[in-house]
Amino acid sequence: MTSLKQTRILTIVGDYSEDYEVMVPFQALIMLAMQVDPVCPGKRVGVVVKTAIHDF
Repeated sequence: MTSLKQTRILTIVGDYSEDYEVMVPFQALIMLAMQVDPVCPGKRVGVVVKTAIHDF
């Protein structure tokens, strides 16, 4: 019996990234059973990344 290896995705984000550009792909990939690892240069594990929502 073969086991399926879970796909891992690394995303690089920064403070004040556009919320929709970060969260929508993040949530979609999780729904597809992929492991998503967001990283932000200069931040430690557990530190929140601030996002922005622009009103058009």
